[in-house]
Amino acid sequence: MSRTGPVKRVTIWVRDIDRSLALYRDLLGLEVVEDKTLSGPAIMGMVGYQDGRMRMVHLAPAGTDYGWIGLYALQGAQPAPDSLPLPRKDRLSFGQAAIVLTTSQIDAIAHDLEAQGYDFVLRPQGYDKPTDSPKMPAGRYTEMIFFDPDGIPVSVMGFEPVQRAANS
Repeated sequence: MSRTGPVKRVTIWVRDIDRSLALYRDLLGLEVVEDKTLSGPAIMGMVGYQDGRMRMVHLAPAGTDYGWIGLYALQGAQPAPDSLPLPRKDRLSFGQAAIVLTTSQIDAIAHDLEAQGYDFVLRPQGYDKPTDSPKMPAGRYTEMIFFDPDGIPVSVMGFEPVQRAANS
C-alpha cells in the first residue's frame, strides 16, 4: 500500500522566471494556476535563507489538480544562492531528474523549440511498443528530450495506438 499520493508538483529553482515561463507557459502550453511572491525570514527560512523574497509560479495542464510544475525564483536572498553548474548538453547524467510530459503535437513543439535555440539530447524519434502492459498500451511512441533554461531535462512524449484489424 502506497503511503503517498500522486506527485502534486515538481519544483524547479530557476535563474530567470520569465525565461522559464516562455518555455513552460508559452511554448509547452501549461496554464498558470498561481503566481505569488512571498517575503521575509519565515518563508525564506523554510528553504535555508535568512531573508529575501520568493516568487512562485505554479503551472499545470488545463483542468488538472496534480502533476504541476512550480517555477520558484529567489530575489534578494540572504545569503546569496549558489548556482549549480549547467549539465552537459549532449547526454543525460546520473542524478539528473527529468520532467516527462505527454502531447499530441510533438512535431509542432519540436519546431518551436528549434526556432528558439533549445538544446536537444534527442530530437523526435519514434519506436513501436508491440505489447500492452497495464499502464502503457501497445502503439507508436514518439519522444524527444531537450534542456530547459536551467539545464533540467524535459522529455515530451507522443502516442498513437496500434491499429487493430477488424474481425470478419
